[in-house]
Amino acid sequence: MLTPGQIAQTLDVSTATLRRWSARYAHHLSPQTPGKKRSYTVDDLAVLTRVRDLSATGTPLAQIDQALAVTVTPAQSSALIAVSDFALSLQSARDQVAHLQLQLDQQTTRLDALTAWLALPFYKRWFAKPPRL
Repeated sequence: MLTPGQIAQTLDVSTATLRRWSARYAHHLSPQTPGKKRSYTVDDLAVLTRVRDLSATGTPLAQIDQALAVTVTPAQSSALIAVSDFALSLQSARDQVAHLQLQLDQQTTRLDALTAWLALPFYKRWFAKPPRL
């Protein structure tokens, strides 16, 4: 069982957003035990991940509810993660790696320029401006 804080951290949303989604889409989640603190199952995490993804694309709340009703429930599926969700995650990771590689290349270029400038004898650097960083 997962706590609301763990789910919120996993989904990268606030706990208030998680409570709002839990109240709105309660019929898609496991029932809450009366008188006890709310806890979530792995199936609930899958449903809330789908809600987060649909919300991020700008899907209206009513359409999210319809999409959850049509979607195969995780209990019927033996997979821990849907292939489409995995493909989206993989594409996001690729984009992040490409962005980080671009930043690394820019920093390497700047470092090379500064190293070349520092390699000059000090009397040649005296009136020369350092490279723009």
